Amino acid sequence: MSFSDDEPPPANSSAGPKPIQVDRVRLVAYSNNKAPLEENKQQVLLEITDTSSTSERCGLDLVAVLDVSGSMAGGKLNKLKTAMKFVISKLGPMDRLSIVSFSTKANKQCSLRSMTGASQEELKDIVEKLEAGGYTNMRDGLETGLKVLADRRYSGGRVSSIVLMSDGHEQDEEGKVPQDRSASDATIGDVAVYTFGFGEDHDAKVLGKIASKSQGGTFHYVRDEESLSVRFAEILAGLLSVVVQDLKLTVRQQGHSTIEKVDAGSYHRPQPPESDYNAPSVNISFGDLGSGEVRKVIVHLLLPAVHREYRATAIVAQCSYRTHGKAFYAPRDHLRCFIHRTGSARRDAKNSKVEAELDRLRYVNKIAEASATEDHNSVHGKLEEAQKVLDAGQPNPMIDILRTELEQLLKLKYWKDLFASLLAYKMSHERQRGRLFATPRAMWRMLKYTEQADKFDKDPNKPPPSVDDDVKEEAKMVMESAPVADQPREPRTPRIWGVSRERRSSGWAWAMVILCTVLAIGVIVAGAAVFAVYILFKPKMPYLVVSDAQLRLLQYDQEGTIQSLQMSITILAENNNSKADASFFRVDLALGFHGADVALLRAEPFVVARENSLPLQYNVVSAGRALDPDGMQAMDESLKAGVVPFDLFGKARTRWKVGVFVKLRFWTRISCRLRFFFPGNGTVMPTDRDRCRSRSP
Repeated sequence: MSFSDDEPPPANSSAGPKPIQVDRVRLVAYSNNKAPLEENKQQVLLEITDTSSTSERCGLDLVAVLDVSGSMAGGKLNKLKTAMKFVISKLGPMDRLSIVSFSTKANKQCSLRSMTGASQEELKDIVEKLEAGGYTNMRDGLETGLKVLADRRYSGGRVSSIVLMSDGHEQDEEGKVPQDRSASDATIGDVAVYTFGFGEDHDAKVLGKIASKSQGGTFHYVRDEESLSVRFAEILAGLLSVVVQDLKLTVRQQGHSTIEKVDAGSYHRPQPPESDYNAPSVNISFGDLGSGEVRKVIVHLLLPAVHREYRATAIVAQCSYRTHGKAFYAPRDHLRCFIHRTGSARRDAKNSKVEAELDRLRYVNKIAEASATEDHNSVHGKLEEAQKVLDAGQPNPMIDILRTELEQLLKLKYWKDLFASLLAYKMSHERQRGRLFATPRAMWRMLKYTEQADKFDKDPNKPPPSVDDDVKEEAKMVMESAPVADQPREPRTPRIWGVSRERRSSGWAWAMVILCTVLAIGVIVAGAAVFAVYILFKPKMPYLVVSDAQLRLLQYDQEGTIQSLQMSITILAENNNSKADASFFRVDLALGFHGADVALLRAEPFVVARENSLPLQYNVVSAGRALDPDGMQAMDESLKAGVVPFDLFGKARTRWKVGVFVKLRFWTRISCRLRFFFPGNGTVMPTDRDRCRSRSP
């Protein structure tokens, strides 16, 4: 039977006007800056971060496949009803929901319905009338839910997911364990299926396999005493923020390097033939990405022996994705990871971010080995090995989170609890979901949803805030936390060394005069030497240069206020000297429009190796900047012309050692205008970007 009776989704009803944004994904590479000349192995960490705004989110098509077999009677069914009423209350008019219940047979309670006020009340009545009874025909329930999504007439640009909840083991219509029709053998396709094992009698193996076969789904263990609403809310927080869909990463090796292996969790990666494993490129599919989520990939490289020092391109990477049916690439000019081959490189050098991710992968491997073991004592042995991995790792916040996770596992005494928890933790890591893979903004949203679910459990008659209200609050939170136009620094009070007014003897005074004269002559001579070296080497002085800039979001009202501004700027710190490293400190830059400061761009002290560069990546988020009348006129004229100018200015203190004794300290100053095509693709004019370079006095 065909279920092509889904309601057409209405126009986007998310809070506020549709923002104009270009890049919703940021791709960054971390690796050692240097590598030895002889053959060696290196690792590159590619980190993909969703930078989109939830106000752009896609509509959600959600199918809830719910177990209403006899074992759900009583408290479990009541918890399920409360959880589903919370989900219904959170969905907005642009979202659609279908409910499928299953026991001995599956029953499609309703087609995909747009969550208007009237539909919400109707679906709450459907949920309230659910009754428990019969066996657990999970296969029939899952296939019915999949068919609801497969038969949609309206699917373009929409997020599709299934939430499957069960508290028992599979049974057929006769109450027997199915031999050839297990739900874990169903063909799932590209749909994300989030499975929830409710209570100690659920079948974790089957539910875990269903989630692992889906595109990005995860398995969750919900104990009898836990809130099902809160666990549903954790998933809902991500599903209702998806902007980036069909995310793919392509990594290409260069002639200088060979890709030996890629660690990307359990995400699908087409394997090349066995005889061609070291293929020049690797493709990884991540599916949908929630706003503020992060995905990490470790690329293992083999670098060949070389006979000279040079800056080599190790890999080239690029992401592709879709938003509301349109295709995008990030970055558009590809990301290149450079490694300087030099004889001074240490073979044991470690990049801290790369090493932290490798520690996590070692830990996950031990968790995976433990989940594959059915002997309780052997499991604890593997967990102790995981503890040793964490003890050997460098202290960092991620290690602390993993320690807490491991402590919870070691406390579990019963096998069912331990196995289900192991499976849930393992899948969370393999799918890179949870607080380890979320920006603070995504964590804020998840905590907000779980708090709302907890309050709803206590008082189901009080509806939670709508998803549109959440979008508005999140936008306000981002604005309030934006680093806009810091207040001017208080001038430092100069430290004055006290000078005694007591009259000294004439002999002592003459001695001081002679000493000061000698010191003055020495300072003049040293200054002349430094100045001569400065004039000689000035063409190779370190400098700052803008390598990329994109205006991703600009919301401006008629009252002359920049309501919201998002911009990404990459500034390269360049050191072309072949003899010495350069230090940069007191980096203090500002971004402005028509004399009004928008944001400060700062950086902690850092060092750039000789003949090398270091990218400084800034994500500018600003809001509430009021313009004067002249600024308002300038903004209006700029938007009409389709080119919006911003001024970048400021300075950085640098230090550069020349020779054995001479150290140069000087300011390098930048002052330039960046003009962005807006409304449009938000890119900066190439001529502005190329000229935006700091100069030494």
